[in-house]
Amino acid sequence: MTTSAPAQNAGRNDLNLVVADRVQESRNVVSFVLRATTGEPLASFRAGQHLPLRLGLHGRNIATYTLSSAEDATDSYRISVKLEPNGLGGSRFLHQQAQIGTVLRTAAPRGSFVLEAAPNPVVLITGGIGVTPAISMLHALARQAGREVYFIHACNDRSEHSFADEVQALAANRPWVRVFNAYATGTEKDIRSGHCHHLGFVDRNVLRRLLPLDDYHVYLCGPPGFMTAIETALQSLGVTKAAVRREVFGQAALNPPVAETPATKSDARGKTIEFTRSGLKVAWSDSFTSLLDFAEAQGLEPEFSCRAGVCGNCACRLLAGEVDYATEPLDWPADGQVLLCCSRPNGHIALDL
Repeated sequence: MTTSAPAQNAGRNDLNLVVADRVQESRNVVSFVLRATTGEPLASFRAGQHLPLRLGLHGRNIATYTLSSAEDATDSYRISVKLEPNGLGGSRFLHQQAQIGTVLRTAAPRGSFVLEAAPNPVVLITGGIGVTPAISMLHALARQAGREVYFIHACNDRSEHSFADEVQALAANRPWVRVFNAYATGTEKDIRSGHCHHLGFVDRNVLRRLLPLDDYHVYLCGPPGFMTAIETALQSLGVTKAAVRREVFGQAALNPPVAETPATKSDARGKTIEFTRSGLKVAWSDSFTSLLDFAEAQGLEPEFSCRAGVCGNCACRLLAGEVDYATEPLDWPADGQVLLCCSRPNGHIALDL
C-alpha cells in the first residue's frame, strides 16, 4: 500500500474498552483488565503485541502498552503499566484516573515483536517492565509440551517483581518451563523464599550456567543498557544475532544497521533513496526493514518514538516516488508525507531529510 491512503481513515477501527479490573502487580506496576463496552469478544492478537491507547493528554497523544494476557483470552485484554514519574503522562493518567468503569479508546493490537511458531527452544530474557510481552508468550509456551522454555527475569528487588506468582503457576508441573529470577539489590532472605535465584545482575557467567548449547530463539525486552549487555553476553556464548529478537522502545533503539557504501549495496531493481537536505543519494538495500533504519545507517537522525506506525513522530515529506507500508499506520500521515518507521521504497524516492 502506498501513501495515497486518506488521512480521514484514522480511527475507523477504534474500540471503546472499559476498565473491568485493576490489579497491583508490584510496587509500581498496575494491570488493567479491559473489556468491550458492548460485551462482544475482542479481536485476537499474537503474544508480544501491544495495544495503542488514545489518551488525548497532549493533543494527538497515543500511548502503547504491551498486552500481558494470554492471546486466546478474547473476552478481555490485560495491559500492565509501570508508573513513570518522568514520562509524558500516559502512565500517570492510567494509575491515577483509570478506575474500574473508566472507558478508554483504543486501536486494534499491533506490533511485530511476536512469538514465532517453531520447534526451537525459547529463551525469554526480561528486565523490569520488559516482562510484559514475555508473560503473554509464556502463557502460549506453557501449552506447548516438549518445547523447552527458559524464563529469565531481572529486577531490582522483591517489591518490583511483577507476576512472580503467575509465572510460578505457569511453570508448575511443566518440566519444560524453567524459571530464573535475579534481584540486583536482593537479600539472602529472597533466595530462601524461592522468589529469587541469583543476587546481582544477569551476566555471561549466569547465562552460561543456565543455558546448554542449543539452537535457541531468544526474545529480549528491557532497558537499553540491559539489552545491550545481554545481547553481547549471548553472542559470546555462540548465540547468533539473527536468533535474538528485541522489543525496542523510543530512543532506546540499539545497534542500528551499519552503514554500507553505495558501491557495496545491491538491489536487483536499483532503487535509490535521495535525502535532499543532507545531500545524500544512496542505493537501497532490502536488508533494511524500514526507511527509518536505512536513514539511521547513513548517519541521519530522524525524529521517532514508537517505531511501530503509532505515534506519527517520524513523519517526513516525500518529495518524489512512492512507498509501501509493511505495517499499516494507526493514523495515516498528511498528504505528501510518509512514516519512515514502517515504510519501504517502491522504486526511486526523494525525502525531505
